[in-house]
Amino acid sequence: MAALNDVITQNTTGNSEGFPLGVPSSYSWYSGRNGGGGTPPAGFSAITGWGQIYPEVGQTVNPGSVDIANFETWVHLTSGGWVKVQDQDTSSLGGAHFTADFVGNANIAWNQTTNADGSVSVDAPTSGYNDHFWPGGSRGTYTPGTIDGVFVTASMKVDNPNEHYVANIGADWWRDATAGYVYQNGVFVNNPGVGMSNWVELTTSYKQLYFTTMNTTQLQGDLPPPLQGTSSPTTPTTPTTPTTPTDPTIPAQPTTPTDPTTPTTPTTPSVTAPVLDVADKSLWVAGRGGQVDLGTTVTTTDPNDNLTLNIMGLPRYETITTGDGTTLRGNNITLTSAQVDSGLTLTSYYKGNAHPVANLTLTASAMDPTTGAVMSSDPQTISVTDPRPSSSTGGNAGSWANHGFAQLQQQMGDTSTLANTASQTTGWADQGARASQASQGFALLNQYLAGSTGRVDAGQIVAAMSNGTGWTHNSFLSKPQG
Repeated sequence: MAALNDVITQNTTGNSEGFPLGVPSSYSWYSGRNGGGGTPPAGFSAITGWGQIYPEVGQTVNPGSVDIANFETWVHLTSGGWVKVQDQDTSSLGGAHFTADFVGNANIAWNQTTNADGSVSVDAPTSGYNDHFWPGGSRGTYTPGTIDGVFVTASMKVDNPNEHYVANIGADWWRDATAGYVYQNGVFVNNPGVGMSNWVELTTSYKQLYFTTMNTTQLQGDLPPPLQGTSSPTTPTTPTTPTTPTDPTIPAQPTTPTDPTTPTTPTTPSVTAPVLDVADKSLWVAGRGGQVDLGTTVTTTDPNDNLTLNIMGLPRYETITTGDGTTLRGNNITLTSAQVDSGLTLTSYYKGNAHPVANLTLTASAMDPTTGAVMSSDPQTISVTDPRPSSSTGGNAGSWANHGFAQLQQQMGDTSTLANTASQTTGWADQGARASQASQGFALLNQYLAGSTGRVDAGQIVAAMSNGTGWTHNSFLSKPQG
């Protein structure tokens, strides 16, 4: 196991070995070490350790695979001692490729393989994404008010030396073991962050990564079990290396503007905000199986930028299909510029009898492939309405017809003839075509009323009803009949 000074180095501000590609430099955790409070919010009773892997800023992205092993989460009791609450050996890992800046929490599936030794191999992220992962079983739990420290550790390596990736680990508090993810008004309601460590460059040999909320004195006084048995003489009582920029054991500081390994462009992003164009912000689809073109384009004046489009709010009864035939589902979808350019078609599979309206929120993002700088367009909203689907059997046509004629009877006074006519409409429930005739019948009757001086010839209406099949001619209904 690594010596204690490795833990201190990875958890002292300024010791990151690189920057994460695609993370805005304005983010508080862009440079690494962030947070670190060891006491959970009042009433909280759960915790989850996590890790993330990014292509390194200023390096060529050569995707391969990353091995992750020995992921553990520990909590320190206020009464003394440590308790392990999460263990990769018993729960494996969960995770995905999330967009680099986590906007909208958008993500795509990753490929994961569990090796014979219990380690997990995952495909390394490409430009614009990361590998974000956590113990795949349950959250770690504790009794509220009984812990005052956190320790998370994991080991990682890449499969070839041409990969250039940085990684760090951290943890989130959770309200309890089952609370859902809630993000409102810029606040993580159920899972505020505990903190995270500095960025570590990965190599083809395993590197042990550490995150802790404990300071040096606290750790020396009560070592976490993963550190017990290490040789204390090699660990200085007051480590000076993490805060000494000129110490040869400390990697070049990414936060030093004159450091030749640190690109200066992240502070002056060369990315250009993309232009998101929506042809029509109010769309509708004609019943189950109905389709509509989203009419969306994403453009930029900087040909080097990588463009993406994020769509949030797609309901379960709708899908989006790209021009190459790929069908996407889910409340949070991210598409490449090529997919957007190919054309996006929304298809509805709504089965109900209402008129639901889905409000889709679209945001375009552009990322500079060299600096990782990201800029996004202003969000735009498309409202998609699903009207009442047409019934294949015309099941309610008769009842609607009777209802309509009953109202007309009251207005006209001649109830005998119309009552007989209305009774004939119950047969219209047999098929969709007759339901359509009923609807046209209402239109005709209303036109008679509109064009008369108050008297309606019921005989004319009865005669017209007997020739209902002819009502499909729009010319007959195009003007008042008086």
